[in-house]
Amino acid sequence: MIKLYLCMLNRFRLGYRNTVKGNTMIESISISNYALIDKTDITLEEGFSVITGETGAGKSILLGAIGLTLGQRADSSAIMDKSRKCVVEIEYDISGYGLKEWFEVNDLDYSAQVVVRRELNAEGKSRCFINDTPVSNKLLKDFGSFMVDIHSQHQSLLLAQPEYQTEILDAFSGGREEVEHYQKLYQQRQKLVTELKELKDKAADARKESDYLKFQFSQLESARLQEGEQQELEEELEMLTHAENIKSALSGAVWNLRDKEQAVIQALKSSRNALAAIESAWREAGAYRERLDSVIIELNDLTDEAERKAESVEYNEGRVELINQRLNVIYDLLFKYKVETVSELIRMKNDLEEKVKQAEGGVEEIGKLEKKVQVIENEMQKLGAEIHRLRQEAGDGLCAAMKKLLMDLGIRHAEFRVEVNSLERFVPNGMDEVKFLFAANKKQTPGELAKVASGGEISRVMLALKYVLSQAKQLPVIVFDEIDTGLSGEVAHRMAQIMREMAQRMQVISISHLPQIAAAGNCHFKVYKEDATDATISRIRKLSEEERIQEIAGMISGEEITGAAIETAKNLLK
Repeated sequence: MIKLYLCMLNRFRLGYRNTVKGNTMIESISISNYALIDKTDITLEEGFSVITGETGAGKSILLGAIGLTLGQRADSSAIMDKSRKCVVEIEYDISGYGLKEWFEVNDLDYSAQVVVRRELNAEGKSRCFINDTPVSNKLLKDFGSFMVDIHSQHQSLLLAQPEYQTEILDAFSGGREEVEHYQKLYQQRQKLVTELKELKDKAADARKESDYLKFQFSQLESARLQEGEQQELEEELEMLTHAENIKSALSGAVWNLRDKEQAVIQALKSSRNALAAIESAWREAGAYRERLDSVIIELNDLTDEAERKAESVEYNEGRVELINQRLNVIYDLLFKYKVETVSELIRMKNDLEEKVKQAEGGVEEIGKLEKKVQVIENEMQKLGAEIHRLRQEAGDGLCAAMKKLLMDLGIRHAEFRVEVNSLERFVPNGMDEVKFLFAANKKQTPGELAKVASGGEISRVMLALKYVLSQAKQLPVIVFDEIDTGLSGEVAHRMAQIMREMAQRMQVISISHLPQIAAAGNCHFKVYKEDATDATISRIRKLSEEERIQEIAGMISGEEITGAAIETAKNLLK
C-alpha cells in the first residue's frame, strides 16, 4: 500500500487527471469468513466516517480485508472457516470520476457503480473480479490505486521519496501540462539515446575490425566465386585425369557399332532388309522393320557422337594444372572460413560487404541521430526552465499553507521549506531536485524531512500535505489508520477539523481512539468482539445518535461512564 498514492498521481500524469469531474466514494463493504469476521455488511455515507473500538477488536482486520480488494497479497491463514472461501466485496460510486477510458483500455464494461470482489480459498488460490469480470491481481491493484489511499504512520515514509515530493509540488504549480509535455519528450530522448549508443557501439566495433573485414571481403571478392563452379571443375578434372580410358572406351564402342567386319549396325541393316522383303507376304513384318529402322538411326547418332567425343578427349596437362590451382583456391577458402560450399562463401562475402558499408556509413547515421537528440534537448531545456519557475513560485505558497497547518497541529515552531535545486542533467520529471525541509523547534536548521522529523511529526506533515493537496486537486477515498496516536487536546480538535474539511471534497474514513475525531464524523461505526458458541468474532455496526454519545463518553472516561463524560460527548457532537 505504500505506493498506492504515488500510483494514483502517476495515473493522473498519464492523462486521467484532466478528465476528472466528480468524487469517488465507497458505498458498501461486504466481508465474509475473514480472520475474526464471520459476516459483516457496511453501508457508508458521503463525507466523514469514523470507526472506533477497543484495541484488538478488529479494526486492523477490517483494513486487511479492504486491502485484499486493492490487490494486496492474499494469505490463506486469514480464512476463519477453512471449509469455505473468504469473500470481500466493495461497491464504489465512480460517476464523474473520468475512468471510462481506463475501462475501455482494459476491455471492461463501464458503469457508474463498480463492484470489486476478491475471493480466497484454503489452498491459497485467489480470484479477482471487477463488475463480475475476472481480472488479474495486477489490474485489481491498478484500479485500487484510483479508489483508495490508506494512510498510516509507517506509510508516511513515502515522504522520503523525492519523486513524491516533486509530484506534490507540481500539483500546486499549475504546470502539470508542461511536466507531461516534458515527460513525453524525455521518453523520446531516452529512446533516441539508446539507439544512438547502440549505433556508436556498433560503429566502434566495426572500426576495430574494419581492416580485417576489408581484407576478408577483398579476398573473397578477388576469388570471383561462381555458384556451381566447384562441382563443374571437379567433374572436368576427373574427366581429364581419365582421358585415355574414356577415349579408348568411346573408340571401342564406335568400332563395335560401325567399323568392324561384323558391326552391330551392319547386322541390324541386314535383318531390316530381310524383313522388308517379306512385308507383302506377312503384314506384321512392316512393324518389325520400322522398329529396326528406329534402332539403326539411334545407333548411328550414338556412334557419330561417340566418335566426335573420342576425338575431342585429350589429356591436357596445362588445363589440369589450371583446374587444380583454381580448386586449391576454393578449398583453401572453404577451410579458412569453416564452411562446406561455395554458396556459403558467396553469402559470407555479401555479409562482409554489408558490414564494411555499415562501418563506413555509420558516421552519417550517428550524425543524424545526434541532431534529433539535440533538437529534443533544446525543447526540454526550455520546458525545464519554465517548470523550475513554476515550482519555485508554488513552493512559497505551499510553505505558507503548511507552516500554518503544522502550527495548528501542535508543532508550534514548525518550519517548512521547499528547496528547488536546478540540475545540469535531465531527469524523468524535469531538471530539478525537490526537497521538503522541516524543523520542529526554534533555532533548528531545517533538514530533510525523513531525517529530522519523528514518526508523529511526519504523520502530521503528511496529513497537512494531503489537506492542502485536496484543495488543489481531486483525491481518492482516504483512510486514516490511527494517525492520531499520541495526540490530545487542542491538536486533536484541529486534526478532527482538518479531516472534516477534507471530507467536504472527498470521502474520508478515520480509524481513531480520540473522542474529538470520533465526534467530528457525520457517520460513526463501532468495531467490537462478540463471543459466539464456538468462537470469538468481530462485529461492526453503525451507531445511532444515542449510541454515539455513549461510545464517545466511554472514550473520554473509560469503562465507568460519568455524567460529565456524557455532557462532554454531547458538546463534542455539537
